[in-house]
Amino acid sequence: MKLRVEGLRDLERNLKNIEKRGTQKAVLRRALKKAAEPMRKAAETNAPVDTGELEGSIKLGTKVVNEVGRSAYAATMKAGGTKSEAVGAMRAARRAAKASGATSFVELFMGPTKEAFHAKFVEFGTRHMAPDPFMRPAFDAEAENTIHRLGPILMAEIEKSIRRISARG
Repeated sequence: MKLRVEGLRDLERNLKNIEKRGTQKAVLRRALKKAAEPMRKAAETNAPVDTGELEGSIKLGTKVVNEVGRSAYAATMKAGGTKSEAVGAMRAARRAAKASGATSFVELFMGPTKEAFHAKFVEFGTRHMAPDPFMRPAFDAEAENTIHRLGPILMAEIEKSIRRISARG
C-alpha cells in the first residue's frame, strides 16, 4: 500500500532551511513514522491472534527514494552503454539535480516483517482458507487521518531541528 503526499509547499520551503540533506531526511522519516503510528496500531489491533506473532510483527519503516538519475541510467543502458557508463550518467544527473536544489523523497512502508511470512495468506486467503484482512482495513480507516496528521507533525519536527541547529552554532 502506498500513500503519497504532495502539495505541502510551505513545509518544503521550511525543510530546505535545514542545510544538511541528512537532517532533512531524518526530519521526514521521524514525521512520517509519527503520523502513521496510529495506522500501524490499527493493523496490529485488526490482526487475528493465534500465537501473537502476526500482530507483533507489524512495523513501520522508511527509505530514501532518489528517482533522479534513473532515467539517465536506463537511457544509457538502452543505447548500448556499459554499466559503468550508465552509473556515470546517473551520477551526473544527480549532481545536476543537487545543484538545482532538487531533493529526493522519503517513502514510508508498513507491514509484517519477513518472519511473519504467513501474513499474506491471512490477509488475502488461500484456496483452503478465507481471507482475514487486517492491513487493508487499517489503511482504509487511517490513510486520510495520516495525511491530516502529517503537516503539523512535520512542521513541529522542522522547528525542533532548526532550534537544535541554532543552539549548536
